[in-house]
Amino acid sequence: MQFVKSLSTVGYAGFRGSTQIDPIWNAYLLALVLEVAPAIESARIPTTKDIVFSYRFRPDKTENTLFDPDLGWGPYHQHALACSKATHYVVATDISDFYPRVYHHRLENALGLATDNSEVVRRIMNILTSLSSGTSYGLPIGGQAARILAELVLNRTDLLLAASGIQFSRFVDDYLIYTDSRESAQSALVELSETLLTNEGLTLSRAKTRVMTSSEFARSSPLAMPDTADSEDESSTRQFLQIRLKFDPYSPSADNDYEELKDELKKFNIMTMLTREIRKSRVDEIVVRQLVKSLRFLEAPVRNDAVISIIKNMEALYPVFPTVAIMLRQLTPDLPADVITTVHDTLRQLIQHKSHITAVPANMAYAIRLLAYDRNEETDVLFINLYQRLHTDMMLKRDIILAMARRRVHYWLSKVMKQYAVLTPWERRALLIASYVLRDEGKHWRNHVRQQMHETERKFMQWVANKNSGRQWEIPL
Repeated sequence: MQFVKSLSTVGYAGFRGSTQIDPIWNAYLLALVLEVAPAIESARIPTTKDIVFSYRFRPDKTENTLFDPDLGWGPYHQHALACSKATHYVVATDISDFYPRVYHHRLENALGLATDNSEVVRRIMNILTSLSSGTSYGLPIGGQAARILAELVLNRTDLLLAASGIQFSRFVDDYLIYTDSRESAQSALVELSETLLTNEGLTLSRAKTRVMTSSEFARSSPLAMPDTADSEDESSTRQFLQIRLKFDPYSPSADNDYEELKDELKKFNIMTMLTREIRKSRVDEIVVRQLVKSLRFLEAPVRNDAVISIIKNMEALYPVFPTVAIMLRQLTPDLPADVITTVHDTLRQLIQHKSHITAVPANMAYAIRLLAYDRNEETDVLFINLYQRLHTDMMLKRDIILAMARRRVHYWLSKVMKQYAVLTPWERRALLIASYVLRDEGKHWRNHVRQQMHETERKFMQWVANKNSGRQWEIPL
């Protein structure tokens, strides 16, 4: 099974490993996990207990979502504030390197207890073993399948803590414990540590563990109400973070909901708040992510100015580059030509100058996908040179092939197709998609290389052919 392990950023100087699974195998893994996901959710602490707020399985085929939209990071912190008002102390902690340290045999045991579908469990574990290069631990970071499995891993700890009478709440690997005394806070922390170590072989992060008074916790919460001691800026920021930037365009009240959200955001000077963050030596990542996500609800003049400010200050916003890239992709159809030009010019310069921002593979992938929509011929040259420079990075090389296909760079695609036999599986499948751009030449090429294809590639080619049936498929990036 093909996969890529690469770096993604954590803050200004930190990195963590991430796993890009072969898209076909990723879909297969997700299908397997979804088969047992209802049983996993049934085994977890009920949502009515208001304890676990992360990735509660509640699929919605209309919205194409898997998890309960009413639970998540925001409701977790809102619940925490309510609990802290009724207690004297709050313990905040999280698990150290959670995903990479999940033991497979413990996960397999948990799956076996949750479901009788032993064949699905066996296949899930085989895939995870392959992704971990033969070792007996680790889940790929990111991806819905891994999130569902990770929640099951911690379920036994959740049940044991609840049975012990400890009042707590959890979001992924973050725990908050509520107690009436410092002694009981320390005791609960010890019990959590022992339970995690004994049952899952996991440990808590010493650097992120704090015992706070309820008032200290309330002041530190990103969703806390403004305090009389807060400055005007701090008060405004706290209120801004309490806005839920969730909009359902298919809701019966969609138009009213959208206008209400826009009116709510008008209470805040987004540009001033953004400028204040950019001027800091280190931005508040939570605040900046909320600011970036709010841009699609702003009036065009403010939105456009904000985009220009963000793209010209990418150095300061380095830790949130993925959030910025996703926002830019969403806004591209609505941005004026001069703003789009500035965005694309800046991204090209980051790559050409080998910026530390795009030196991170995950960030480079976002940049490539944004530049796929750039009409400047300089991007063609940039992609050609970058493809040669990347050598064995099949994830980024695949993305470049798909980007060049979307850009209709026929001459380069024709050249690369001649190298089909020596390319990586991800590049080969990307070329099968790209070949439809070349029309008759692409058709003759597909017939010629059919004998060189693996069975998976032949099935993939059938799928691509269906996508292009009667029309040329617009390649999504």
